[in-house]
This record gives sequence, C-alpha cells and structure tokens, in this order.
Amino acid sequence: MKLIIAKLCFSPRLLTSLLALVFFCLFVFLGFWQLDRADYKRTLFSEFETRQSSGAISLDQDKIEQLKKEDLLWQTVNVSGQFLEQYQILLDNQVEQGQAGYYVYTPFKIDSSEHVVLINRGWLPVGNDRQASPQLVTTNSVVVVTGAVKDEPKTGMLLKEALPETLSDTVYRVQQINIEELQDLTGTMLLPYIVRLVAESGHGYRKQWQAPGSGESRHLGYAFQWFAFAAALLVIYLLLNIKKIKQDSEDE
Repeated sequence: MKLIIAKLCFSPRLLTSLLALVFFCLFVFLGFWQLDRADYKRTLFSEFETRQSSGAISLDQDKIEQLKKEDLLWQTVNVSGQFLEQYQILLDNQVEQGQAGYYVYTPFKIDSSEHVVLINRGWLPVGNDRQASPQLVTTNSVVVVTGAVKDEPKTGMLLKEALPETLSDTVYRVQQINIEELQDLTGTMLLPYIVRLVAESGHGYRKQWQAPGSGESRHLGYAFQWFAFAAALLVIYLLLNIKKIKQDSEDE
C-alpha cells in the first residue's frame, strides 16, 4: 500500500501494519480493562462506606436466618460466642511490609446457636522455622468480638491441589481459604462468609486492613499507561512509514 500526500509517501509493509494493529488493539483493550477495574473498585468502596456507616449489628440466630450473605457483606457485626481453639487455620503466603506471614483463622461458635463462623484474627509472622507452629493466642471463654463480614478471600489460581498441612494437633496451614473444605477439616457447618476482626479488637494479631476498593487510583494510572503506549505506538508507526519523496523522483 502506498499513499502520496504533499510530497510525503506513506508506504507501510503488510507485516509491520498487522503487528502494529494487533499491539495497538491490545494496549487499548488493556486500558479500558483497567478503567473497568477502577469503576469496580469505586463501586466496592462506595458499598463499603455505606455498610460501615450504618453501625454494628448483632450477628445472632435471628439475623443469620433473616439476612443473606449479600446483605451482610462489609457490615460491621458484634458476635457473641466462643472460639473453637482446637482448629487454628493459617493462610500461607501473606506478606506485610516485606515480611512473610500468615492470616490466622479460627472457627467461632455463635452463642445460643448451632452456627459457626470463621474469624480472621489478623496477621502473624512466619518466624525462622516454617515447619514449626507459631505462638498463637487462645481464648477459652465466651467473648464478644467485633468485625466486618467478608466473602472468603481470593488468593489466585493454585497450580495443583494443595491439601492442608498439619503443623501440630490444632494448627493447620492452607494455601487458600475454602469454606467447604474447612467444613470437612473442622467437622462443623460454617457460615458462607467470614468475619474479619476490626483493628481495635482483641483476641487476635496485627490488623492493618485496607479498605476494599482503595486501589482505584492505581488502576486509573495503569489505564493511562496503556493508552499512552497505544498513542506512542501509533506515532512510531506513522514516523517509520512516512517518507519524503526525493526531488529526482518527482522530476522523473
């Protein structure tokens, strides 16, 4: 293909044009995908703020029967009951400030109910020996804990099925939190969500939580980068394929 305009000749090669088109479309697609992610984070943060501003509710037998998981997500709840300390679940590969650690989950038997909910008690460093069980907090009495209702965490795709590792009689290390699998491990009927202790709550470990949807600006930055790549590719493609017609070519 050759196009001549005002002593300028645009004559790209077919292969070059196809490659440029493929990468241009890819960069634009990734830019719009990041915009979609930013919009999702914005919506998620708005829902989080709305649920948090409504105040804490008591998660008891009545509320469990009345409200679905979707009605409770990010709602602050007070739960009375007792930790089933014979089951300590360590979620592996959780890094904070460059240090490897675990999120510690413990089943919690709700008072005056047959329901059990999984509690995220916070972050704990691994220590020098990964094969040793870390020093854990135990609470062997009826307590009231406060936390936010969450869906089970998504930790990405596992390359293979990873069974729970037994570090001691009561401590198990897992690569993902799967409520159905943990029901089999603990022999309890877990509620289909977890409760993440609030930062000021006792009965746990380090709790430096990020608000859901707080990464909106990061996705907007990524979108700008992808669109900039697309624009730069277009400019480079045009510059490499537009040439000035030589004078002697015109005279001929």
